[in-house]
Amino acid sequence: MTRPLTTETTSPSASSVSLESAIALLRAARRIVVFSGAGLSRASGIPTYRDADGLWKHQSALQFSHAEDLKRDPSGFVKFWGRRVSVVESASPNPGHKALAQLQRLRPATRLVTQNVDGLLTQAGGLDVLELHGSLRRWRCDRCGNRSGPWPFHRCLRCGARARPDVVMFGEMLNPGVLLEAQVAAKESDLFMVVGSTAIVYPAAELPELAMAHGSRLVTLDMEPLPHLDGAAAVVLRGASEDLLPRLLAGLAGA
Repeated sequence: MTRPLTTETTSPSASSVSLESAIALLRAARRIVVFSGAGLSRASGIPTYRDADGLWKHQSALQFSHAEDLKRDPSGFVKFWGRRVSVVESASPNPGHKALAQLQRLRPATRLVTQNVDGLLTQAGGLDVLELHGSLRRWRCDRCGNRSGPWPFHRCLRCGARARPDVVMFGEMLNPGVLLEAQVAAKESDLFMVVGSTAIVYPAAELPELAMAHGSRLVTLDMEPLPHLDGAAAVVLRGASEDLLPRLLAGLAGA
């Protein structure tokens, strides 16, 4: 893992010096990867997982986060995930999502990799978003593989089995093709940005390490410190992604 000579850290909000440093890195980069997590969608009303009011503080989330829970309690499973789908479908992209879509327009080689399952990056105009954990905007049948629906009463019309959200749950593997594409993008990047993610859940968490091991510079942007990554970052931006990302893109666009 490569280590920069200096690290610029800001608290409680990003300073103009750190923002300019991050903008300079964006200007110089040929291949950018943005790896985003729940913090990116917080301003859109999507609950995070580990905050004080996060999803894992609710017992129902713990009860229905394994694929086996669909067999154990089909009605409870569908009810829980149906509520989550409703939250996602009523949400809209925030300025952070829109800024990342703009980044792709300014730097077409940019890849967007996300742990989020809300689909908001795509809604904002992001292209070929690598959704490591799937999407709540899709359902699937594990019995026959149907992903196109329709899903009357949350059942597969083809075989009659219970449908489920097309997301990665505990005890399941990430889609190997999506993960491989994200790994290749990380290796080929010269700038890797971690936005709104704690980056501690593997195998996704290995992506910034993989990028730096191949010479990429790291920028971290989060509300809270990331002790395992901030020390290796060229620039650390502390603040809300919906505020900082538009400011970064305004600086890049004005170059």
